[in-house]
Amino acid sequence: MLGNTDIRLIDTGYFDIIDVKDFSLAIRSRITGHEWYLLEQECNGHRTFQIRHRHHGTDPYHPQKNRPTIESCCEYIMEHDAFHLERIRKKEQRRLRRFRSA
Repeated sequence: MLGNTDIRLIDTGYFDIIDVKDFSLAIRSRITGHEWYLLEQECNGHRTFQIRHRHHGTDPYHPQKNRPTIESCCEYIMEHDAFHLERIRKKEQRRLRRFRSA
């Protein structure tokens, strides 16, 4: 069950906390606007979090990864944001090259 200690691990400068329930946490990246749903799972005394993701609030969540802690979930999300922003930057560069060569 998620407790206040877990919630305090969320960097609120980077994430908006959208919703907290007993076994789940919904957060939004302030960098990309993507929403993330962390579902706590426990089996044989081992706690993990299933990470689900969506690009827009109306989209359904799709599974991404499992991580053992809230901190590692946040690290994964930050890495995903960096990857996503780099992809956008490269796409924009390709578009500008095509525009200039036309």
